[in-house]
Amino acid sequence: MQEKNLYSKMTHIVHAVTHMRKSCPHCRKIFNDFDEDVNHYIKEHGYKLLHVGTETQNDNEGRLWQSTAAVLGRE
Repeated sequence: MQEKNLYSKMTHIVHAVTHMRKSCPHCRKIFNDFDEDVNHYIKEHGYKLLHVGTETQNDNEGRLWQSTAAVLGRE
């Protein structure tokens, strides 16, 4: 059986995280919350949620902290 790659047609990928606020590259909207960020890409620009998980970051003082991350993509 041939396996189908669901991601092969994705040409635009965005990465949203709980610890960082950034603007939408399509319409420059600035997000206040992680859920607003993710929902905006899905509802306004047709992205699909590809992955949700955690990230571990190391700050400048050597401390580790975790955040939630989402990866979204569209054709």
